[in-house]
Amino acid sequence: MEPANLVVAVVENDPGMLKALGRLLRAAGYMAQLYASAELYLQRADHSDVACLILDIDLGGLSGIELQRMLVGSGTAPPIVFVTSQLDGGFEAAAQRLGCLAYLRKPFASQELLQALRRAFQP
Repeated sequence: MEPANLVVAVVENDPGMLKALGRLLRAAGYMAQLYASAELYLQRADHSDVACLILDIDLGGLSGIELQRMLVGSGTAPPIVFVTSQLDGGFEAAAQRLGCLAYLRKPFASQELLQALRRAFQP
């Protein structure tokens, strides 16, 4: 599938990081949907067009891990790439148990994220 046909949602509470990720995704040809919290993401009625979710862990309210758990539990989880500054290995283990595609620690290289997205979309 061509990137232009793929919606990548980003849930990140740092406004600068959210904006930077949106720019990176659009520059790579993806359609970016940006959300400042897990709650805002969940307010959207239909997520069926989301091909991949880029998710921070510490979002101030509902955490990225909690959102992942909810999506996996409901059977609506797209491939998930975590981007976080959390050093706690317990978060990474929990994310991986729930099937995350990649777990990137901030700061990460743009190429690392784009590579994870390419893996998400391989047939």
